[in-house]
Amino acid sequence: MAHVRAVERKNGVAYEVRWREGGKERQRTFSVKRDAVRHAHNVETALASATTTEPLTRGKTYREVAEAMLAAQESRLKRGTLLQYKALYEGRIFHEFGGQRIARIDSARIQDWITALTAAGLAPNTVRNHYIALNKVFVYAVKHRLITHNPCPAVTLPRMVHKDDFAPVFLTIAEVGAVAAEVDRHAPGSSYGLLIQFAASTGLRAAEIAGLRVRDVNLTAGHVEVRQTLKKIAGEWTVLTPKSRRSTRDVPLLDRGLIADLKLYLLQHPRSGDPDALLWAGLRFGRHPAGVSPLDYSRPVSTAAVRMGYLVPAAKRLGIADHMRLHDLRHTYASLMLAAGFQPWQVARWLGHANVSTTDAVYAHLYPSDYAVEVERFEAFVSDVDNSVGPRSGEIGMNGMD
Repeated sequence: MAHVRAVERKNGVAYEVRWREGGKERQRTFSVKRDAVRHAHNVETALASATTTEPLTRGKTYREVAEAMLAAQESRLKRGTLLQYKALYEGRIFHEFGGQRIARIDSARIQDWITALTAAGLAPNTVRNHYIALNKVFVYAVKHRLITHNPCPAVTLPRMVHKDDFAPVFLTIAEVGAVAAEVDRHAPGSSYGLLIQFAASTGLRAAEIAGLRVRDVNLTAGHVEVRQTLKKIAGEWTVLTPKSRRSTRDVPLLDRGLIADLKLYLLQHPRSGDPDALLWAGLRFGRHPAGVSPLDYSRPVSTAAVRMGYLVPAAKRLGIADHMRLHDLRHTYASLMLAAGFQPWQVARWLGHANVSTTDAVYAHLYPSDYAVEVERFEAFVSDVDNSVGPRSGEIGMNGMD
């Protein structure tokens, strides 16, 4: 900013223009205020022009800025989030923009890239995730004055696929049992029927199920201890912490039949003596001889494979649903707990929601709608009030006036 101030001199008032340029304080004096104001305006215009043009001469590439951004945010991001961003950058984003000078990437180029991703068959949500990662680097570059503006807001994204497009499936207790039995009938020895029963009886997320160890199933205490998750990021299984602080939790095992089945499962688990061994086994690659278990206890379970190879086909054969996600078993758990009369704050704690408002927003339509108890309580209250109130003072007069 350039500042004009009046100063007293021997021959009258003078007007000084002061500004800072190139790290140094600069000054010029005028005898007429109008000339000083004009010069201050010209200085500010020149400084603004220098600020906007200087970044364009810098040669930082998109990859260099992205790496600086990730390094700056590494201490703030969860490890899993950081790894997912790195996977996005090292994949399609750096392939397209990594070697280009960030100041020369415009919105038209980004729009063409987004259109190409959509045409290649990527889901709208996946395209949006790439856009979010791309945009984070531009936001960082603007903040640190490496570019003058962010081209991303001008880009049009494909329509988001909302949850309503794939309505959640809520199973009854009987349907959960039927699906689990159907899986066991078509894939005996897979243990995935039990996994489906377990998922619907605990409400654990897919990554939480994959990350369970033998030590985490505490049958003596009657609960499951959620302490870690397991996700496949950039083609490699990665151990992570639960989604949030409230996601580290103990989930009660309320189904005695499930507890008995888990005991039998652990008895035949080849690594049950190792508390750090994974609870659920993955599948062997390729074909396996008849009579040989398809399970590989050294390999994490792929919940996506369980869904596509076992859950969905079983639900289709039974006529229960044509489309299901493993997450629908979590929805099923919430619906069953609320229908059983457990308080929303309890269900929120068992689901690992950050707060009960999340549970309320997702599952409010499932709250019990039988108000018989509330009706009886209110009627008892009204009856007590009517019996306890005596003649009123200040009765209305005969002429209708007080």
